[in-house]
Amino acid sequence: MSIKPYILGQVVARGGMAEVYRGLHVGQDGFRRLVAIKRILPHHAQNAEFTEMFKDEAHIGQRLQHANIVKVEGFDIIDGSASIIMEFVDGADLRSVLSAIENKRPSAGKRHFLPNALCAYIIAEAARGLHYAHTRRDDITGKPLNIVHRDISPQNLLISWEGEVKITDFGIAAADRDFKQTETKAGIVKGKYSYMSPEQISGKKCDARTDVFALSVVLWEMLAMRRLFTADNEIDVIEMVRHCKIPGRLKDFNPNINEELEAIVMRGITKDPRKRFESMESLEKTLRAYLAKHHSSTSGTDLSSYIKDALNEKREASQEEMRKILTSTQLPTAAANSSTSKQSREISMDDAPETHATLTVGRARTNLGTNIATPKTATITGSPYSSRQRQQSNQPDRLRNTPHSSRNRNSNIQSAPNSNHFLILIAMLTLVIFAGAFFKNYRNAAKQSLMLTIRSTPSPVRIKINERDHAGGRYVASPAKIKLDPGLNSVEISRPGYTTEKRLINTNDGIPKQPPSIRLKTTEVFAPVRIQYNGTEPVLVSVNDGFFKTQMSPSANVAQVQDIAHAQASYLVVINAEKRAILRCNFTPLNSSERRPLIVTITPQAAGCEVSGPGKGDH
Repeated sequence: MSIKPYILGQVVARGGMAEVYRGLHVGQDGFRRLVAIKRILPHHAQNAEFTEMFKDEAHIGQRLQHANIVKVEGFDIIDGSASIIMEFVDGADLRSVLSAIENKRPSAGKRHFLPNALCAYIIAEAARGLHYAHTRRDDITGKPLNIVHRDISPQNLLISWEGEVKITDFGIAAADRDFKQTETKAGIVKGKYSYMSPEQISGKKCDARTDVFALSVVLWEMLAMRRLFTADNEIDVIEMVRHCKIPGRLKDFNPNINEELEAIVMRGITKDPRKRFESMESLEKTLRAYLAKHHSSTSGTDLSSYIKDALNEKREASQEEMRKILTSTQLPTAAANSSTSKQSREISMDDAPETHATLTVGRARTNLGTNIATPKTATITGSPYSSRQRQQSNQPDRLRNTPHSSRNRNSNIQSAPNSNHFLILIAMLTLVIFAGAFFKNYRNAAKQSLMLTIRSTPSPVRIKINERDHAGGRYVASPAKIKLDPGLNSVEISRPGYTTEKRLINTNDGIPKQPPSIRLKTTEVFAPVRIQYNGTEPVLVSVNDGFFKTQMSPSANVAQVQDIAHAQASYLVVINAEKRAILRCNFTPLNSSERRPLIVTITPQAAGCEVSGPGKGDH
């Protein structure tokens, strides 16, 4: 039985789903070594989807054995939460390095920058590791695993005190469907917005060039010492990424950048994937050629010296924490450190989870069957399934020792497995029928599920979807139905005289969450306008291109517009039953009020209108 006692040390990173600890693994022989433990947050511990995602990350990590990728050693349950045991990298993440440089006091009025040579070296090393991941093939079948990291950022690039560069966190990596147990649904966008590629943030298919874009964004930020895609809110960030809006030339932010290096960076962050580096290998070779030409002596030793100096205090604190962990006497017992110690197992290529039926429903795939076919050489130590097998294998021995007078009862017991098999068969058939019906209904619903209803107060409003005018820029009444693209969408609701409201909506695989009713706040002083109609036929009166619309007739001949902004040049159009405009009046309300509004009197027969009260107009 494999027992893995761990001591959880200091938390070194925390996200919305998990946290990473500096930890200690104590072997059965008492040998101690430092590890990194990525553990699901306790309030997510019972979430089966998160647990499967963790298993996927462990499976992907164990396939990737490369000097520039953090090694994943296994998967376990620690204190009731799914955990990934990883290689401990004694150093700091790139974000910490950049922050330390940024916080240095300017010398002689000059800002501090990470040397260009080290920037190029770090990215070249990371590109080397990512190219290995992108081109990794299955050891047995030889098929490409099609791994794409999708979450490259400064936080996920680790630099050891010895100058090694390592990529970590393949938690949302895309991979071959037959390899992963979970898959990202169509329209679901995962990752950090500021480092996504335009195609990724739009929910489109990602490949190696998506990681090329993200890594090039990191290089841009290292050289400029500022964020590339940054704004006051997420919606604006998404729009910057979607349209690849670059704030300026690199040389504007760092005068030490030469044109050759800037050209490399800009090729990597081109909006069109076809114009980027076609692979990480191409990016790495280009950076190596640049280094050979301009900084031929740059090596990991130079990087080591630099970060030791830049993060000296952090390094000392880290070493002190390591000493405390390594000398700790509070060794956990097997029971205290693994709530599933009886079921403890490592995920490796010769080991698989217990075989069981699963149902995965998505837009393009329904899979009813085993998660992974257990290889003949697989060993699942102490799993519930193997325990049941042992119980069943021991059952005949107990039956042979039963007195002869109990033979009838025993024969019933012996026939139980056959009955169980029959019941299991019926259950499986029922599940297949149910799954087929559910999937059919789901697919039919998904075809229409990109329609969303927007409710706003006041109404009507103008709507923009992903910076494009809805309904040709015309005003639409609430509730208004809009169509969203798969993935992340920005929806903007506006009306003159009111705040402009933006909402970020994720279609969530064709099932968008309906936003609450949107109430726009006033920003202007309003000047009410009263419309009086002196006509004999019903007409439609539209003010300011649909800002206000009303049907008027001899019996309904007065209408009030309450929220036209003071001093706003306005107009109304009278449209007859044949949908022809028969009259247009211009007016500008000034200092009007509900008691004393601007009055616009329209008389179609005379082809004219009259403006009276606190304002002016012409016809």
